Amino acid sequence: MADRVSAHIMIGGVLARSTYPQLIKAIGNDNPAIDWDGTPFSPEDLPTDTPLALMDHDVADGRFKEIEDVCRLHGLHYVRWSGGYPGSFPSVRVICLGHGEPQLVLTTEEDEQLFPIERIRELGSVEAIEAEYRLARMNPPPLILADDDPGDPATPETEHG
Repeated sequence: MADRVSAHIMIGGVLARSTYPQLIKAIGNDNPAIDWDGTPFSPEDLPTDTPLALMDHDVADGRFKEIEDVCRLHGLHYVRWSGGYPGSFPSVRVICLGHGEPQLVLTTEEDEQLFPIERIRELGSVEAIEAEYRLARMNPPPLILADDDPGDPATPETEHG
């Protein structure tokens, strides 16, 4: 049986409307809520001007596995924080910018970033430490559904020169 801890995730970026059902299914399988009181997620709960925020007090290994997989598959930006489980894994913030591998940042149980002395030495300057701190505190953009039809006015167009 997996170790279970509290975790929350914020998801943002542009998602094709045709792939929204994949995200909905992943949310259903991971079963987070839209608040810490456990209010179930509904597909209509998509915010209009903020990232989608989901949370749960009972998350296996501190990961929303299916949600995170769908986000990486479709290039969505997400930030996940999960509490630590003594003897198994530490409290972390995971940052995925929609491309590349997610970055892990050590945190406290209050989601405050920790800088082990080895990391400080590796970064080498206060400016580099501050840059890493800003990256770790960055929230995703709003989650936007875009129509798949390139002729649709809701789909951003690229200007050609």
